[in-house]
Amino acid sequence: MRALIFHGNLQYAEIPKHEISKVIEKSYFPTISELIKREIPFGLNITGYSLQFLPQELIHLIKEGIESELIEILGTSYTHAILPLLTLSRIEAQIKRDREIKEEIFEVSPGGFWLPELAYDPIIPAILRDNEYEYLFADGEAMLFSNHLNSAIKSIKPLYPYLIKAQRGEGFVYLNYLLGLRELKKAINLTFGGKVTLEAVKDIEAIPVWVSINIAIMLGAGRFPLMSPKRVANWIKGKDEILLYGTDIEFLGYRSIAGHKIAISGLMEVLNELGGELCLPRDIRHNGRRLYLRTSSWAPDKSLRIWKEDEGNARLNMLTYCMDGEFAFLAENSDARGWEPLPERRLDAFKAIYKYWRNENGKF
Repeated sequence: MRALIFHGNLQYAEIPKHEISKVIEKSYFPTISELIKREIPFGLNITGYSLQFLPQELIHLIKEGIESELIEILGTSYTHAILPLLTLSRIEAQIKRDREIKEEIFEVSPGGFWLPELAYDPIIPAILRDNEYEYLFADGEAMLFSNHLNSAIKSIKPLYPYLIKAQRGEGFVYLNYLLGLRELKKAINLTFGGKVTLEAVKDIEAIPVWVSINIAIMLGAGRFPLMSPKRVANWIKGKDEILLYGTDIEFLGYRSIAGHKIAISGLMEVLNELGGELCLPRDIRHNGRRLYLRTSSWAPDKSLRIWKEDEGNARLNMLTYCMDGEFAFLAENSDARGWEPLPERRLDAFKAIYKYWRNENGKF
């Protein structure tokens, strides 16, 4: 069996706030309604903070999907915070708030947890287990590279650097794209199916998220050059017990990739070509593996550098570290930090820090 997960975050770094209603109209509504209409099961992970922006009509639609056992609601951090950058108390605060909101709105308790940016460290599973989570999602490629734990000694090189260059518009774009497709196919051959058990402070089951499969599905669904639903289906037809799509819902109908927009109809074509049974993420079977996963993310080099090394991010992280309460949630939002945040998203975090500081010092 195979599964789908759609990750929603309306604090999206690259999406201006005035576009939120358009994102819901172009992406959330058509994607969720089409899947329910076709009775296709899927996991839905929308940050607790984002739920306040959803119209009641969409909330009701999601609840119908839950009642029909077509939708599995997943937990995440409330404001999409990068959990390994937070204190343990703030990690738990983010986890608890998101869970409370979803239990209140959807009247279900999530069993699976989507790590924002798949950012992980070995303490997080213990906090999740303490808060009644049964499994999480983690980066599959990081699992492959966890046989060496010190990136300062041995750094991780991206598996498809030419494709990354093509996506960024660097060099001879089409040549990089062609070379990148070869890299991508090789990366897909490295993937494995099934849940694993992560050896952590408290062991937890994990479903690998394979970025290479995500990319291939999107290229096929969007009919990028030399890619089609049929071709991508041929690439991954031998893969079972995997996530076919485990990334942003906003890529369907709203966000373009290298000038291409992907419609939900394109994803349906890929699913039709693949055939086979789809299941809820929780029903993916365990493959018997146990492994240690290094502190990592789904960034190309599997590090946390994207959210740490920029001067603005370093400043945000330093100022946020000792915060708590409502302003802390806004300051911890990952989308103030990257990948390529809009100024308004970064300013939201700086403003929250300032307001917290003023309140703490009795100025308001």
